[in-house]
Amino acid sequence: MRLKTFFATYLLFLCILFSSVGIVSVYMTSSQVSMLKEKSAGQYQAIAHSLSRDIAVLYGRGMDLVDFSLAVDNLVSGYARYYIRQNVHISIADLTLSGQGNLLSEGEVSFVIQGAEYFIYIAGFLPGRLGYFQLNYSLNVTENIADMQNIQRILLFSAIVFSIVAAFALYFILSSIFKPLSIVAKASRKIANGQFGERINVKGNNELAQVALDFNKMAGKVERQIIFLEEEAVSKQQFVDNFAHEIRTPLTSIYGYAEYLQKASLDEKETIESAGYIMDEANHMRKIANSLLELATLRNYQPVKSPISIPALFEDIGQTMEASLRKHNVRMVCQSDIDTIDGQEDLIRSLLLNLCCNALKACPPAGGNIRLEAKVLPNGTLISVIDDGCGIPKESLPEIAEPFYRVDKSRSREDGGIGLGLTLCNKIAEVHNAEMAVESTVGEGTSVHVTFTTS
Repeated sequence: MRLKTFFATYLLFLCILFSSVGIVSVYMTSSQVSMLKEKSAGQYQAIAHSLSRDIAVLYGRGMDLVDFSLAVDNLVSGYARYYIRQNVHISIADLTLSGQGNLLSEGEVSFVIQGAEYFIYIAGFLPGRLGYFQLNYSLNVTENIADMQNIQRILLFSAIVFSIVAAFALYFILSSIFKPLSIVAKASRKIANGQFGERINVKGNNELAQVALDFNKMAGKVERQIIFLEEEAVSKQQFVDNFAHEIRTPLTSIYGYAEYLQKASLDEKETIESAGYIMDEANHMRKIANSLLELATLRNYQPVKSPISIPALFEDIGQTMEASLRKHNVRMVCQSDIDTIDGQEDLIRSLLLNLCCNALKACPPAGGNIRLEAKVLPNGTLISVIDDGCGIPKESLPEIAEPFYRVDKSRSREDGGIGLGLTLCNKIAEVHNAEMAVESTVGEGTSVHVTFTTS
């Protein structure tokens, strides 16, 4: 706003300034040329009357035509030698001898530019009985025009210097005027970025101070309203929906192992192992329910962190999904370059299991691959879930973490999903001070990266 006002005001100032300089220059040029024309016209009239009298005297002596013409030429040469000192060139022509007749208007004045020089020309007839003589008058005004142009250049240079000084002065003045508004704008940006506790320090008792007071009142109302909406949304919507969606994954595992127990011919050891997996998943459901209750009821949930063995976590996820992977002919590869990570184990397990289930759904019917990786970064740890499935359209990537958003509506209805899987994953990452990013190419696959920082 400040820069726009500065440029608009400064451009208007420049237009007025240089328009004024241009008008003054045109006026100076016009005045100078008019003055020179008037001076030349007066001088021309004086020369014409003087020549007319002298030629009339010569004519009265009764000379023959040849002697009269020679005497007139000598007379004009004397005049020319005298006036050449004043940059005036004069000549005279006998129109009766040239055969041109009365073709010129008397005293015609013109301003002529010849190369780099400027002249004022006047051509007319001598007064009285000698009207057949044409007097040609030429005044060289190059020096006068050069002096005027120098004055115009000085005027233009002064205007340029003044415009530069005015630019700094205008910027300083506008900075002082817009400083309070900049404080208000800065506070507005912080509130827009979620820092709803931001307030303006009010000083003075002027109009801007009143604006600051009103802004603080507005910010307080916005903060209270946002807190109310967040609490309502979290307590009523996210709690019920996220909980219902999240318990579906362990239920699927329980159902898979139960079906395996029902249909497969197992020995006692295999039966005990399958029952153990079912109990583990049931216990996992209980832990998820407790965590989701905390996430839904606590405004700023702080997870209970402890060292989590990444290789053991990857192996546990692989065993949990073993039946589903075998059913869909999908191969899972786990690779970990780190031993442990700090976090709440049930939430981290839920995050990765949810991402792996999404990757499994994205794999083609003929089979595919899922990679579960953990790498060390300079400032933290990166855990990635990578598949070679159908991918996600580019235009859907910004919205996939939104609640209830489904990229493939028909597949979500078939699987019974409600579009909260990635929303919950993103929330789990957030409470662990982690950042989740999704990269995908249609037809090539999807990579979900969760970056845990050391801070």
